[in-house]
Amino acid sequence: MNAIDPAKTPIDVVIPALNEERSIGQVVRSVPDWVRRIVVVDNGSTDDTAKVAREAGASVVSEPRRGYGAACLCGLAALDHPQIVVFVDADRSDRPEEMIDLVSPILEGRAAMVIGSRTLGHAEPGSLTPPQRFGNLLSSFLIRQIWRIDCTDLGPFRAIRYDALRQLRMDDLDYGWTVQMQARAARQKLPVLEVPVSYHKRIGVSKISGTVRGVVGAGTKILSTIAREALAGPPPPPRKTLIVFTRLPVPGRTKTRLIPTLGEDGAAELQDQMTRHTLDIARRWRRQAGQHAAIEVRFTGGSAEDMREHFGADFDYQDQGTGSLGQRMHRACTDTLRSQNDHVVIIGSDCPELTPLTLHRAFSALACSADLTLGPARDGGYYLIGMNRPQPNMFHRIDWGTARVLAQSLDAGRAAGLRIALLDERDDVDEAEDLALWERIRQDIDARGPAPLLSVIVPTLDEADHLAACLHSIQPTRSEDSDLEIIIADGGSSDETVSIAEQFNAQVIHTQCGRAAQMNAGAARARGELLLFLHADTRLPFGYRDEVVRLISRADVAGGAFRFALDSVSPALRQIERGTNLRSRWGGLPYGDQALFLQRDRFETLGGYPDWPVLEDFELIRRLKKHGRIALANTHIITSARRYQLRGPLRTVLEHQMILSRFLCGQSPAQLAHRVT
Repeated sequence: MNAIDPAKTPIDVVIPALNEERSIGQVVRSVPDWVRRIVVVDNGSTDDTAKVAREAGASVVSEPRRGYGAACLCGLAALDHPQIVVFVDADRSDRPEEMIDLVSPILEGRAAMVIGSRTLGHAEPGSLTPPQRFGNLLSSFLIRQIWRIDCTDLGPFRAIRYDALRQLRMDDLDYGWTVQMQARAARQKLPVLEVPVSYHKRIGVSKISGTVRGVVGAGTKILSTIAREALAGPPPPPRKTLIVFTRLPVPGRTKTRLIPTLGEDGAAELQDQMTRHTLDIARRWRRQAGQHAAIEVRFTGGSAEDMREHFGADFDYQDQGTGSLGQRMHRACTDTLRSQNDHVVIIGSDCPELTPLTLHRAFSALACSADLTLGPARDGGYYLIGMNRPQPNMFHRIDWGTARVLAQSLDAGRAAGLRIALLDERDDVDEAEDLALWERIRQDIDARGPAPLLSVIVPTLDEADHLAACLHSIQPTRSEDSDLEIIIADGGSSDETVSIAEQFNAQVIHTQCGRAAQMNAGAARARGELLLFLHADTRLPFGYRDEVVRLISRADVAGGAFRFALDSVSPALRQIERGTNLRSRWGGLPYGDQALFLQRDRFETLGGYPDWPVLEDFELIRRLKKHGRIALANTHIITSARRYQLRGPLRTVLEHQMILSRFLCGQSPAQLAHRVT
C-alpha cells in the first residue's frame, strides 16, 4: 500500500470518447475507486458510447465539436476544482489501474505534472504503429532540444495539478493538446516527471493512426504546435507579493485621531475590524491570482505570535522595524524585490473601498508597462503603491500624513523617469467624518456578505432545453461560491427554466420580456465588480473567470468577449465562426452571443443596454469602445446553432447584415425589430 492515501485528495478523471462503446465501459470500471469523479466527454459519437459510460458509473457531458483538445476542455469545464486531474484514453490502450503511479509524485510534492511514458514502460507489440513511433521519437527529441527537459513520450495518459493546468491556459482543440501541455509546462518551468506505463492494442480502429489523413494531420499539427510554442519564448509568471501594513489593535495605541470620537477601546475595535476586512480582500485576491501570489503582513505594536493569534496563521507576519513610514515601506520593497520578475504592492488597512479587482489592476499595470502604480486617496495621500524594482526616491522627502503625499510622490516618480499608472480614487478612514463610509460598507457586508468579484447575468425565456448546460459551464456544481453570483433575469418562462435555475443556486428575478430590459434588470440587482452577460444557449469555456480577470485588469481594456464557436460541424457554420472572430478581433465588434463582460461601474456610466428590441449589444459595444479597447479572449464560448439551422446559415447571415445596414442608414431599432429571426 502506498504511503500516500489518494482517497483523501479530490482527484477527477477526464476521458474523451468518440464511438468507443466497445471499450468505454471497461475503461470506466478500471478506474480506481479512490477517484472522486469520472467525466466521459462524448465527442459526437454515433453509437452507444454515452449510454455505456453512464451505466458503468461515469458522468457524461457532450462536446459536439470534434477534436481531442475540445473534448478535454469540455471535460475540464465539468469539474469542481479538484486537486489533481487525470487524462485517460477511452480505447483501453491505457490501463487506469496504473493511475496510482501517476498521482503519487504529485501527492508527494515531487511534480506538478506526470506523464505516463510508453517508451519507458512496455508497449504491447502492434499497439504503436510505425508512424506513431517515429512521430513520438521526433517530437520528444525536439522538446528535449528546445527546452532542455527530459521527454521520451507524448502519451495521453497523464496527471496534473489542477492549479498548474489553469496556469497553462490550454486552448488547442485537436491533435496538439498533449504536446501543447508539455511545451507550456516546460516554458513555465513546472516540475514534470515521466513514469513508465504499459500500453496495449486499442479496442476498435484509431481515428488518427488508423488513416493516412489522420497520421499526416496529427503529425503536422504536433510539429507546428512545438514550433509555435518555441517561438513564443519563455513566459515565467511574475512573482506577485502583496504587503499589508497594519498594527495590532491595542487600545490607546491605534487610530489615535479617532480616539476623541470613539474612545480608546472603540478606536482599537475599528482597527481590528478594518484590518480583518483588508485581510479578507487580500485572501480573495490570492485565491484568484494563483500559486505565484503571496501575502506579507508587516505590523507594529506586538509580536508575530500576537498577530497570528489575532488574525489567523495563513499569512507571513513580519515586524515593520524602525524608522519613518517611508523608511519602513522602502525596507519592505527592498526585501521583496529580489529579481526582475518580481512585483510588489503595498496597501494599508484604512481603505474600506479596496477590492480584489483593484489589486488585480495594480499588478496588471506592473506586468504590462508601468514602473510604478499608485492608488490616489481623496485626502491627498495614496492607499496603494506598487513597483517592480526598488525605488528609494519614492520614500524620501515625503511629508507623510499630509495632503501633499500623492503630489510629492508623483513628482518624485516623474523626476526618476518612471512610467506611472494611476488607479481609481478611493476614500481612507482617518477622521471622524470618514466613519460613515466604513459603517455603510460594514452594514452591507453584515447584511449580504462581501461583494462577489463576478456577476453572470443570463436573460431567459423558455430555455429549459439549454439552461442546465449553460449554468453547468458557469459553475460546475451547485455549491456556493462567494466570488461568483449568477442572476437569471427571466422574462416570463412557462417551462422548467426557473426550477432549473434554482437547482444551481442562481438568483432568479422576474422582469418584463425583452433581452435589453432583462439584462439591465439583472445588472441592477448584481453586486459583482465585474458583469458578464451570457445567453442561455451558450456555454462558457474552462477557466473563463481567469481569462475575464486577466483581460479586464489591463488599463487599456474597457470590456471584452470570448471567441465564437457553434455546436455544429457544418462547413458553412465554420465559415460563420471564422467571419465572426475576424470581425471581433480586427474590428473590435463582438456581439452579445460572445458573452460580453465589463466593469459594473463602467456599465452604469454607459447607462446600461439601450432599451431597444434589436441591436442593443451592438450599441453598447459602440459606446464602450469610446472608453478603451475591446479585448478578445483566447478561448471560445460554444453557442447553439439553432437560429442558423432554423432558417439556413446564408439566409440568417444576410438578414442580420441587412438589419445592421438599415440601422446605420438611419432606420430605428423599432422599425427593424420585425426582421429579427
